[in-house]
Amino acid sequence: MTEHLREWVTVAGSGGHIRATRNTLTVLKGAGEERYDIGRVGHLIIVGGHTIHTSAVVALVRAGATISFFDADGFPAGQINPPHPQDAETIRAAQQKVSGHSVALIFAQAGIDARILAIERYGNAHGWDLLYEGELELLHRSREELPFLIRMEEVRRLHKLVSDMYYEIMARTIPAELGFRRRGRRPHIDPVNAMLSFGYAVLYGSADVALSAAGLDPDSGTLHEGAGGLIYDIIDGFKPSMIDQTVFSLARGGISACDYDTGDRRCYLSENLIQNLLGGIRRTLDDGPINTVVRDYACALLSGTEFSPVY
Repeated sequence: MTEHLREWVTVAGSGGHIRATRNTLTVLKGAGEERYDIGRVGHLIIVGGHTIHTSAVVALVRAGATISFFDADGFPAGQINPPHPQDAETIRAAQQKVSGHSVALIFAQAGIDARILAIERYGNAHGWDLLYEGELELLHRSREELPFLIRMEEVRRLHKLVSDMYYEIMARTIPAELGFRRRGRRPHIDPVNAMLSFGYAVLYGSADVALSAAGLDPDSGTLHEGAGGLIYDIIDGFKPSMIDQTVFSLARGGISACDYDTGDRRCYLSENLIQNLLGGIRRTLDDGPINTVVRDYACALLSGTEFSPVY
């Protein structure tokens, strides 16, 4: 993650106790204590079961910070944002008028390109044994087919096909004993899926902050529908480089059985594994490109010009 004046702070797992004075945010967890200058905290990300004092909420909001809440599986539960910019109403009105199909094609292309690139980078670096005959050709044909799809359900179907293939292909590079075969549904029963969801929660929170600052409606997605649809649209093309490479690298390096617990039909990550994962994500998650894509989308909406994001 690039250095910015304001940082993001993540509290994950369970049992954390978050409080604040006017100038200092304090996170107590187990025997550990972390303190942060309120003025330097731009985003507090809370994943799992913790307690937070109203003093911390008030101090962070006064300082213009965002607070994001996620459940133990990394699913968004809510967010507290600073006030929207003055032109938010105009931007959101423009969102309702944009061609959802054309924008969905752009986001789908970004996500498909990023996944194909990740596969090819791994193949070039480590060999092509991860692929079955014809798989890479199928991925490229799917990418070439995308611009000619007319119906939205066709765009979403093709995007899902490539995404599913990507996870299944990358799963072949990960030790079989970790139990990762593909991207699964929550609750996750293997540590790789659990780590992916944790990383995607952090990425989701970063994009949500950028959308709020731009005045965009996070629920007005095109490729993805429902709550947070636009956030999922934005982050899809960033997942392979900003999250997946860190998670897959940790998994390939070997995860000890003591670093996760699969009891109660759910995989729980140890504090040690969470901290290692966060350390990797801090090196790969860069707010700059996310902010640029969001800014370009807002500018395209207001000016009526073509949206051409760079991922």
